Amino acid sequence: MKTLGLLCNLKDDKNPRSSLSPSVVNRAFLLDRLLKPSGIEVFLYSPRDIPFQKVEGVNPATDVPGFRIEGDELLPDVRPVPRVNANWTYATRKLIDRGMGYRQFKRWAKENEVSLYVPFAFSEMVSDKRKTFTVVEENAPGLHPYTEDYIGSRRQVEAFFGRSESIFLKPRAGNKGNQIFVLRRDESGITLRYYDHGQQRVLSPLTMDAALGVVEAAAGDKNYIVQEGIQSLRYEGSVFDVRVVMVNDSENWHSILETRLAPLDSDLSNIFQGGTIEVTEELFDGMLGADNARKLEKEIRRVSHGLAEHLETHFPGDLSEIGFDMLIDSKGRLRLVEVNAKPGVAGIGSENRIFDWKSEDAKHYERWVHPHVRHLAKFLSSKINAET
Repeated sequence: MKTLGLLCNLKDDKNPRSSLSPSVVNRAFLLDRLLKPSGIEVFLYSPRDIPFQKVEGVNPATDVPGFRIEGDELLPDVRPVPRVNANWTYATRKLIDRGMGYRQFKRWAKENEVSLYVPFAFSEMVSDKRKTFTVVEENAPGLHPYTEDYIGSRRQVEAFFGRSESIFLKPRAGNKGNQIFVLRRDESGITLRYYDHGQQRVLSPLTMDAALGVVEAAAGDKNYIVQEGIQSLRYEGSVFDVRVVMVNDSENWHSILETRLAPLDSDLSNIFQGGTIEVTEELFDGMLGADNARKLEKEIRRVSHGLAEHLETHFPGDLSEIGFDMLIDSKGRLRLVEVNAKPGVAGIGSENRIFDWKSEDAKHYERWVHPHVRHLAKFLSSKINAET
């Protein structure tokens, strides 16, 4: 049997089947079922557990404890670090820093020809929202809202209010929609909304100086970007975005659409901030009519495929998936508000573990989850077979 490694945040005192996120658990078990008939099995391990002891004249030990999959169970095992690895763990840098250290691990992986998908370099680029804006502009000027590093000056904020009715202040590194400020201005002053871990705090009216003071106090030392807000179409009064999960099967890119609908009176559709996942085609049909809905879906796919191919030129052959979060503005134009290196399993596969799936949701898993994982299986098996 060949081995596909799966990096994950294993905890010594907890069963990984229940403690790992549904997105990681579902990928692991579904990939193992798809790959085993072709002689490949999935091995879950944490990079922090790789022994890294240099002894003169001896290569570093590479055996690592982890778990193999047997049926619906994860069983303890010890294996050499696989040559091909999937990396869908959030906060990977912190995880590796608890072991040999992030920089040292990257150097060790390169020296030992250990490959990771998602590549660290791509994840680092996409997690930096300022860099993302620059790269997207190369391919599609105007698609991404104008973005700058936030310097906290009144002049900068005033300039952004000259561009749009609202402005967003976001941590420069991705943060699951947490610690985001949204500022709007009317004749009474500034309304500031702060979003963090599913909670929303509203302060209004504020003077400009008071609003910037609140941001400075709450942001602390974290680096932020400032981004023009988009006046977007709404569905029954709620903001929504279209998450386009682009998946590479090693030969072609495939697009999977899902829509995230924000709670009423919220600016954020992220599921970590209370958003719900909806079927894009159904939402578009109800809002636009069938003909216009199909035209919009086609345009979303066209733009997403072009952007995926552009990003791949920076990382030839190394990108297995990308997530694009699209808004439709009030003039019907597409706007890209986020790029994700680790978009999670498409649809409700990121919310419910495979062991808890209900029969009535089968059509949703067939719409989103199964195509996503099938394409990933082809991509990763091609990398493993190329090693032999």
